[in-house]
Amino acid sequence: MCFILPKEICEDLKNLREMNDDIKNRLDYLKEKTNKQDLQHQVLLISLARVVKYFDAYLGLAEKGFGEPAACMLRSIYEASLWMRWSLEKHENAEVYFNSSKAEAIRMVGKIVSKGLAQLKNAPDPELVKQLLKTEVKKYKLPSWDKLAKETGLDDFHTLVYPMLSAMSHGTMMFLGERLEKLEVSPYPDEINIKPFINIASILLIDCHGVCEDWIINGQLHPVPDYRKLMTMP
Repeated sequence: MCFILPKEICEDLKNLREMNDDIKNRLDYLKEKTNKQDLQHQVLLISLARVVKYFDAYLGLAEKGFGEPAACMLRSIYEASLWMRWSLEKHENAEVYFNSSKAEAIRMVGKIVSKGLAQLKNAPDPELVKQLLKTEVKKYKLPSWDKLAKETGLDDFHTLVYPMLSAMSHGTMMFLGERLEKLEVSPYPDEINIKPFINIASILLIDCHGVCEDWIINGQLHPVPDYRKLMTMP
């Protein structure tokens, strides 16, 4: 089956690819300016590198007509933007986020042990070890997405967009939209869930780059965009 996107959508995606390529070209410069001893700088640089990689994946899927999987990439990019802004609210936030992988690993070990799927061999006091695991997890407990959005000024965008992106990721019937009544489902590429997300993709990419560059280069917090206005732009 040969699938070709409408010319207008192809042009929009081409513009997004050029924008993403420009940002990738700025990464080396940002890396030079990054203070490697500053956790906030590290979080921003690592997050932006991840964002442009996921954006490449988004574009590759969208260009092939896989709108729903492409939107899943946008959800990951949006979540990265939340962590970036939250990490700049205070230095302790960056420390929590930077060490969150440790907390997840400890949480995983704790669950495995509590379910009896593994034993704490040679531990002098297994119950004490379990309590210590719980204590370590609490040190780096991450806030909910709703809390992150409120604390970073992204509440409007979160309310408008996150439910749609989550629907794509979780497979709830919301992703079918008006096709649900007629059960118009198909495993083949289409354009249905591509164009509605192009503006969102642009907003996210520009904001992630702006947050990273403004902080690392100028030491300033990038202003939160007027999402209500941006969401209504053609």
